[in-house]
Amino acid sequence: MTAPASKTRQAPGGLRLLPPRGNHHAAPVLSPDQLAVVELPQGSGPVLVPGAPGTGKSTVLVEAAVRRVQQGSVDPERILILAPGRHAADALRDAFTGRLDRSLSTTPARTWASYAFDLIRRAKAEGVLPLQRPPKLLSGPEQDLIIKELLDGHSVPGSELPWPEELSAALPTRGFRDEVRQLFDRIIESGRTADDLVGLAYECGRPDWMAAAELYAEYRDVLDLRMPEAFDPAGIITAARQIFQDSPGFLAAERERLQLILVDDIQEANPAVFELLADIAEGKDVLVASSPDTVVQGFRGARPDLVAELPGLLRGGGPAVRELPLWQTHRHRPLVAEAWTRVAARISQRSGGQLARRLEQPEAGTVDPRDKEHENTGRNTPEGCVEGHVLPSPVHELRYVAQRILEAQLHDGREFGDIAVIVRNGGQIAQLQRYLVGHGIPVRVPVADTAVRDEVAVRPLLEIFGVVLDQELLTPEAAVSLLTSRIGGATAIELRRLRQSLRREELLGGGGRSSDALLVEALLEPGALATLGVEGSSARRLARMIQAGKAAAAGAGANAETVLWALWQATGLSSRWAEAALDGGAAGSRADRDLDAMMALFYTAERFVDQLPGAGPQQFLEYLLSQELPMDTLAARAQLEESVELMTPASAAGREWPMVIVAGLQEGVWPNTRLRGELLGSTLFADAVEHGVEHALQRGPQSRLRDIRYDELRSFSTAVSRAREVLICTAVSSEDEQPSPFLDYAAPLPPNTYLRDYTPVGRPLTLRALVAELRQNVQLGCSGVSAGDGDATGSTGASAEAREAARVLARLATEFHPVPGAHPDSWWGLAPLSSAEPVVPPGGTVFVSPSKVESVHKSPLDWLVQAAGGEAATDFARSLGTLVHGIAQELPDASGSEYVAELVRRWPSLGMKDNWEGKLDYRRAELMVRKLAQYVLLMRSEGRSLVGVEHDFEVTLPDVRLGGQLDGQERGTEDSGVKDATRHAVLRGQVDRLEIDAAGRLVIVDLKTGKHQPGKAEVARHPQLGAYQAAVLQGAFKDAGAGEGGPEQSSAHEQSAAHEQPTAPEEHRPGGAVLAQLGTSTKSPAIQQQEALDPQDNWAQDLVNEAAVLMAAGTFEARHDPAKGSHGGHGCRLPDVCPLCARGKQVTE
Repeated sequence: MTAPASKTRQAPGGLRLLPPRGNHHAAPVLSPDQLAVVELPQGSGPVLVPGAPGTGKSTVLVEAAVRRVQQGSVDPERILILAPGRHAADALRDAFTGRLDRSLSTTPARTWASYAFDLIRRAKAEGVLPLQRPPKLLSGPEQDLIIKELLDGHSVPGSELPWPEELSAALPTRGFRDEVRQLFDRIIESGRTADDLVGLAYECGRPDWMAAAELYAEYRDVLDLRMPEAFDPAGIITAARQIFQDSPGFLAAERERLQLILVDDIQEANPAVFELLADIAEGKDVLVASSPDTVVQGFRGARPDLVAELPGLLRGGGPAVRELPLWQTHRHRPLVAEAWTRVAARISQRSGGQLARRLEQPEAGTVDPRDKEHENTGRNTPEGCVEGHVLPSPVHELRYVAQRILEAQLHDGREFGDIAVIVRNGGQIAQLQRYLVGHGIPVRVPVADTAVRDEVAVRPLLEIFGVVLDQELLTPEAAVSLLTSRIGGATAIELRRLRQSLRREELLGGGGRSSDALLVEALLEPGALATLGVEGSSARRLARMIQAGKAAAAGAGANAETVLWALWQATGLSSRWAEAALDGGAAGSRADRDLDAMMALFYTAERFVDQLPGAGPQQFLEYLLSQELPMDTLAARAQLEESVELMTPASAAGREWPMVIVAGLQEGVWPNTRLRGELLGSTLFADAVEHGVEHALQRGPQSRLRDIRYDELRSFSTAVSRAREVLICTAVSSEDEQPSPFLDYAAPLPPNTYLRDYTPVGRPLTLRALVAELRQNVQLGCSGVSAGDGDATGSTGASAEAREAARVLARLATEFHPVPGAHPDSWWGLAPLSSAEPVVPPGGTVFVSPSKVESVHKSPLDWLVQAAGGEAATDFARSLGTLVHGIAQELPDASGSEYVAELVRRWPSLGMKDNWEGKLDYRRAELMVRKLAQYVLLMRSEGRSLVGVEHDFEVTLPDVRLGGQLDGQERGTEDSGVKDATRHAVLRGQVDRLEIDAAGRLVIVDLKTGKHQPGKAEVARHPQLGAYQAAVLQGAFKDAGAGEGGPEQSSAHEQSAAHEQPTAPEEHRPGGAVLAQLGTSTKSPAIQQQEALDPQDNWAQDLVNEAAVLMAAGTFEARHDPAKGSHGGHGCRLPDVCPLCARGKQVTE
């Protein structure tokens, strides 16, 4: 029998699962002010514990509960701990159970909403609340969707609500729905009805409230019919209080059950929460902690001003309420504490609020054990560090934030998990996240700060979902977006190779469809992908997903979960992302976030199916795409212990970090002083309900604006107070953006200083940036050293700095894991030319096109890049020109109406939109074809007749010797970069129209659809027209006059004989060449004619010969004035490769 494998060893490359960390918490060392609260015996009644952030309020609540449990005066199962948010509630629960070192059968710590929901659940279980199904909490996005559906229903003619006319344009917008939600929340929190709103509408003179009252009544009806067991977020507290009012016995039993109530951060509560607290706290021991200057739930109705009314609210008929403030900080270093105090001093408070602003430092010699690791390192002094910085642009601000994070990690010994970056709103998070991740900094962003539909990994999955359900058309743009998404994973190079492969297969099969059309077909009908190699892997993945999704959607009982699961399984990305997440680093951070987003998506789908069991996948997709708010989720998230936290103040509340960067302090952003709830008057409604109509009407915009500014200051105060040791505030100062005054509140300028200088941003502390700097030092230090002086590392001519930089680079290049870019083999500009040989070898043939003669003379480099396929994508002007030329070829001799009819037939092929721009382009095209008809009549009137259209020709010119005479000047071989040798030049091209005049001479006509028209002097020696005539002189179209069409090629013997003749035969004499300008703005075509070439005048032949020399060369010049741009000052067409332009210079120049 084989011995069993040892249980203590794991397979190579395997993973070992570890149990969760222990939740044991050591007893903290309490300050005297904390002990005064903790040592209160059971039966002390209600106690208020005001204190600034960091004074240990949460610790006091936990220790007070633990002390009473240890004394045996309180049963831990009968303790209720309440917090404003889930993270704070979880932290309190863990701390309490950890200190007790035991588990409990009940959940001791809850949010207010969770507690209210638990009351409703128990009331239903005990028969107090008649519900058919278990209660459910309606999420914010779900509430938003219901309101959207109601508003959309009233947009149908005949069913409109009586909104004032001035609101008609706002009705379909997201902002209007936000206003409706705010008004509904205030109605629900106050316990009012639609009828109450109607009454207030008359008293306050608000006709919009009449329409809002109808909408609110419908909203309540929809909830009662569709989901009677669902409670909206704003109404769940009110619903719990209503149960108490309807069932006094239930309230009495709840009061009897609770022995001790602990409330943290009561300043985040709305009026309904204060009233619920009063309901359950009567006659009980209650400890309530508050910090009225740190509030982040103001947008949800938080009322920190009500903290001052707590003594009267909690006393009831019992003993007087005591206040035991906490003053000693357990978080902030002195300078950070001073910064917070300066900010808090700007906030107006009601009487008694100053108790929560006093901050005292611990006694000398007392050290927070959390700070020992970093004590006195870098900027981490016992006094702490507070800095304010302004940068010249948003990009500089991003660079500076990244620089400070890397400095803290590399120089100050901090872990990434010790650092948080806080910004005002979720819109600023995405940009910061991309930049930090791009610099190798792992970042953690709370999922709640981003709507599920907007997650980078979720969006492509939803797009495919739409394609599967035939609710979205798969366009070429959508196909490209999917292929390059997080799901597709294709790079730009891989996408190009995929296009090329599909196009090649299409051409081999005799087809002619574009690569755009082939991409769409490949994803929908993946048969063409079977023959492709690795370049088709991304497309095959997407095609599998579409096929799997369609199969799942067509199956019996299909719902959102089944279709989503089929799509996810078909990606095959589960294990790949999981492995990346375990590997860590920037890629691991991104994979973690992607997996978290997928978990949130499936949680949302599960919730949707549970709440609407009859709804299909289509309804779920519409539901999710309509959500414009982040969805809170209980889905488990990966724990990234060493990632920089990036969040808004709302997500940062209740937490702390050794180092905090508050970024984006811009005027108009933070503070955002836009009046909230003014469109529908939700603030006016709340004031009217609480203080009366007369008081509410007396409050003007200035008073409300002041309240908003205080609310913004409280959120900023919260952000500042999260820092323990280092606080850094940043802003941008430029012509377009100004720093917020909040920057000076936290980090004031020194005395007699009135302007903050720009903070310099150094090199990013990354290996990539280090290598770039070292290479620059080597280059600059060796720029004057000749090749014979030795190498860069040992040359006496190189500077000492350059030699040291070279030695460091050598070490980086030869490490066990070489740093990319450190080895000279990878440096651009150092490799020799791949070839110095001419493009056309000696004895070879140079093919010259008449249309390229002018361009190669103007700039040989431009011609080479274009000939090598570097020409820009075809623009509309070229497409229009191609269309007109096609019509001219199809109908060479037609009337204006016939040309216009053909234009109408072909116009859709350009894919132009039916808008004003498309109509303008069509009128321009119509003018061109009418000019073409005019030219046909003009040709006849001048006695010419048409011989052929789009006529090909090819003639061999006399052998070109690069050292020969050109333009009367000796041309040296140095200019061309090749040795003296003979080349064969072939003039080959196609003419738009070939005509013959009354004398039997051939006339070449070139149709021009562009707007540029050369001058008369230019036409006389126009290179393209001259080349056409030179071709005629050399025997091209020799049989055209006899009526034979098609391309004509003369034999070498005939051409050689022609070259020897002093004059060309009659049939080889041209009758001139014509530019027929159809694209100019004139109503008639501009006819520009070049006179017939004299056989004795060789200027055209010389132009073609020199063009052949330039085309056959080994070097190609860029010819334009760098100060004026290229081609008449219109700018260089190739700035990225042009050596005359700054962008085109070599990296070593």
